[in-house]
Amino acid sequence: MVKLTFRHYRILFLLSLLIYVVADQAIAKHASTSWLDTLNVVIYPINGDSSKQSQQIINTLSKKDFSSIKHFIKNQSTHFGLLIDQPIDIKIAPQINKPPALPSLDAGIVSTMLWSLKMRWWAWHENTYSGAKDIRLFVEYYAEESAESQISVGLEKGRMALIKNYADKQLMERNNVIIAHEMLHTLGATDKYDSVTLMPSFPQGYAYPELGRNEKRDTCEIMGGRIPYADDIAVVPESLSHCLIGKTTAKEIGWVK
Repeated sequence: MVKLTFRHYRILFLLSLLIYVVADQAIAKHASTSWLDTLNVVIYPINGDSSKQSQQIINTLSKKDFSSIKHFIKNQSTHFGLLIDQPIDIKIAPQINKPPALPSLDAGIVSTMLWSLKMRWWAWHENTYSGAKDIRLFVEYYAEESAESQISVGLEKGRMALIKNYADKQLMERNNVIIAHEMLHTLGATDKYDSVTLMPSFPQGYAYPELGRNEKRDTCEIMGGRIPYADDIAVVPESLSHCLIGKTTAKEIGWVK
């Protein structure tokens, strides 16, 4: 008979924990992309630069500021034949006062995985919302553009995103494009643009790819991120009214089987 030591128990505990995490993620993944029930999307505002301007924006936030995201998902889901009346509902959590650590732009695979784990621990520890939450969007506001204000990332594992927005009411709709993009990452959607040039990838990153690569358009595929005007020119849309969800993205998030 083998006698179990403390080290054996520790290994068994870690294996059990790993199995639980994997199973929990699989169940959560299925639940979030089955689209049988409304997903609760919670926005956690954060003052990213500790500025008065960012705080003023946070103090005046309401669900109306994010309503275009809700309408965008509803309209696009209807286009793909989704039967649920309201795919997502958006709620605003009380402000978080401790910003998370930023991911490195040139981090390797190991560093990125470690940051992801730290981010999930931080999200659990700093949670300010007690209600149901299927997707957590941590939105940092910045009064001025900087290197820190440019890094947004969505994590499918944990169904959360760290998003950088401008602290300007006139740019709220442009902010919502970024929020919607990162939110779709949490549901399994992948980027459809070149990570170096930021140009949309043809055909998956183009709206109406059937028109061809060189046909002018005023709409972008949301995961392509930009409206392509020429081979080397693309611009970020001003609002979600200039965006759509393409068939590849729809398949990734469970709208197309």
